[in-house]
Order: sequence, then structure tokens, then C-alpha cells
Amino acid sequence: MKKIILTFGILMLFLSCINKKKNLQEQFENGPKENVSSRYVKDNTLFSNELPKIEIKVNSEFKFVGKFDFEIIANSDEYSKNMQGKPVASGERYVFVSTDKNRSVNKLFIVQLEGFLSENDLIYNYNFDKAEFIGKNKYRHNTWFYDSKKQTQENPLSEGAKTRVFLKEKGFLLEDEFMMSRYVGLASQDRKNEIIIFYQEMLNNTTGYSLNEYENTITKNEANLIRKLFIERSKNSFNIIKG
Repeated sequence: MKKIILTFGILMLFLSCINKKKNLQEQFENGPKENVSSRYVKDNTLFSNELPKIEIKVNSEFKFVGKFDFEIIANSDEYSKNMQGKPVASGERYVFVSTDKNRSVNKLFIVQLEGFLSENDLIYNYNFDKAEFIGKNKYRHNTWFYDSKKQTQENPLSEGAKTRVFLKEKGFLLEDEFMMSRYVGLASQDRKNEIIIFYQEMLNNTTGYSLNEYENTITKNEANLIRKLFIERSKNSFNIIKG
């Protein structure tokens, strides 16, 4: 009799363990999942599920090296006196690089997603009448060639300055002078949010010229050709799959 009772107890314990394991499996499969970020990069594609909902495929020559958050502090005449020195907007920068074997950066591809804070009534009041569609959204475009290092020294809290620090901390080497092609679009109907796509090349590495030489010593035709080809490369550096 004792043998039967012992055997029955072992059997019940075994069945109980199976049921517990089954219940845990069901909780794992059907229960609440761990929160997934609304934005992430996979297979060189940036997925954003909000503000805006978009998928951007970046050319394979670039490698995603991370993202960082930032704040925009009111420090210019475009903001009212009571806003000066205070955060007015915040966002994220997703950074891709193309480098040589020595980790010297040849090109940068950056997607910036930002928005004005809810406690202010500021909006991105751009005119998009002459802007062109990329995907389903209109983007304003412009280019400029500039001294990135100098701008960093003048405004160390800027997104550009923070990007230089971000890359330096990861062991990448940057030239001082950049070429930049920028695409700006709205990320919400209320104009409180925007998306900016930056394509950048190191000026001297690409052209063989310094900023001073580009601006003052080469012909206008050569300068225009450099800019034209640069814009073409920037347009071919990414593809908006959705959005």
C-alpha cells in the first residue's frame, strides 16, 4: 500500500511540474512582451514607428555606429527672452559612417528626429511650396561647405558638436572641414516634429581642396560641378522604403 501511495505521489509531482512548465510557456508566448523601442536600426535600415512613421534604407557602404539623444537650448534671437537658456526641443541622432581601415571617416549619414517640447507653442514653420517629394513626404534641400571643428568650438552644445564628440569617443577620426547635403521634412501634422537627413563628406578627402581653396581659388564652373556631383551622391546614399 505504501508503495502505491509513493508511486502515486511521484506521478502527481511529475504532472504538476509539466503543468507549471506549460503555464510558464503560455505566459511567455501570450503574456505581455517587453517594450520594443519605437525606433531601431536593423540590416542598415532605420525603422521609426512614430514621428514620423518611416523606414530608411542606408547604402551598404555605411555602418551604423549608434545613436544619441540631445536637447536644443534657446540661445539665439529667434527665441523670446523668457525662453533663453532653457530647453525648447529634444531629439535623437542615428549615426552611420563610411571609413577607411584606419577608422578615418570618409562619409557620414545621419538621421535626426526631433520635436519641440509640449510645454511651448513653437512649430517648424517651413515653406514647402518648392520642396520635392522623397517617398510620401516633401523635403526641403540645401547644401553647404563649412568648418565643422570651428563651429564645434563656437557652439559646443550644438548637434554637430555632439556628433564630433560621439564619434571621437568611439575612436573615429574626422577632418575639420565638411561638405553637407541636408533634407528637412515635417514629422507630424501639427508641425511640432521634424526629420532631417544629413549626408556628409570630408571636404579635403573628396575634393583635394581646403575650404579656403574651394571658396576662393577654383573656378565657378568647377565649384558648381563638385556641388552637383555631391548632391547626386547624397540622393543615392539612401532609399525611403516606407513613409
